[in-house]
Amino acid sequence: MEKLSEIISKTIYAVDEGKMVGYILCPVFEDCFLQGYIVCDDEVEQEKFLSSKDIVSSTKEAIFINSIFDMQNVEMLSAVSPLGKFVFDSNGTNFGKVEECYIENNFIKKLQTNICEIMSKNIATIGKDCVIFAKHKKNQKKSIKNYNKNINLIEKLPKVEILNKIQNKNETLEFSSTLPIKAIANKSKLIGKKITKDILGFNNEIIAKQDEIINEKIIRKANKHNKINLLFFYSK
Repeated sequence: MEKLSEIISKTIYAVDEGKMVGYILCPVFEDCFLQGYIVCDDEVEQEKFLSSKDIVSSTKEAIFINSIFDMQNVEMLSAVSPLGKFVFDSNGTNFGKVEECYIENNFIKKLQTNICEIMSKNIATIGKDCVIFAKHKKNQKKSIKNYNKNINLIEKLPKVEILNKIQNKNETLEFSSTLPIKAIANKSKLIGKKITKDILGFNNEIIAKQDEIINEKIIRKANKHNKINLLFFYSK
């Protein structure tokens, strides 16, 4: 099984051209099937779609495709990652925040939250703001491993309050889609500086690691995720 957190931000190499052509930005799911990824085309600095079937191989270091032309223009695709999202059922039960997504043969095998593991058969929807848990058994808790009844993150809400509760939680999360204010400064001054804290993208992918030296590639990634201001703030 592969971890989604380790796939996001991987470099993409084209075998025919023998060069680096981009990197992974976000997965594209249909139900629990991984259709492919939204990727950043380094050559034109645009978002493209890479289908799972066009990936020749995936290693710890990178993803390999046959040609740069395997990356297609993005057309009406919904790129949604479960990472960092809360899991709720229709009664408002909170099953925790997704910390990892395990993928096998292009299908989600399970989600790991800070409370429990949720198998793919119990995933009803992976939405923009949260993941919805599906009831397939009378006792839904039996289908979740290591469920802890006493963890204070689990709470019951009236159905009419579910959406409001989800919205309120999302406003306080670190992975909020609200974009930071752009820093107005000379980006070239960042090159050669050392990162003092991990910089994460929209889907918790790593843009730059602590103690890493800033180069042009890191600046391009940060710019794509609107995180240039964080590079200025967390570098010396």
